[in-house]
Amino acid sequence: MPQSQSHTVWKITCHSSDEVRDLRQWLSSRIDLERVVTDTVRVIPNGVERVQTVPYRLADYFAAIRILPDVQADPAAFRLVFDRKREAGRFWKDLMVNILQEIETTPQKASIEPSRHPISSR
Repeated sequence: MPQSQSHTVWKITCHSSDEVRDLRQWLSSRIDLERVVTDTVRVIPNGVERVQTVPYRLADYFAAIRILPDVQADPAAFRLVFDRKREAGRFWKDLMVNILQEIETTPQKASIEPSRHPISSR
């Protein structure tokens, strides 16, 4: 049975190198493994809605989340690498998408696409 990919790489592109610098600085706190992301879960057992807030710590799902230079040395771009833990439950994808959506709402209006260039060994 083939092993599943343990990392996912995204290329983040801004309009300028200044925007990349600002975005990288802002992003460093958002990808801190000690960060806790909360998710609101709504269930309706027997027709009665119950709302629960569930905390998810990034370190429980990722071994690392790294910012790396762009492969083609584009000063207006960088790579964001999510190194998933092997034992991470399926919610790791939701956490990754949450971070990518946060990037899309920044003033830099960065574009995000899967990286075509795999990373080399850690």
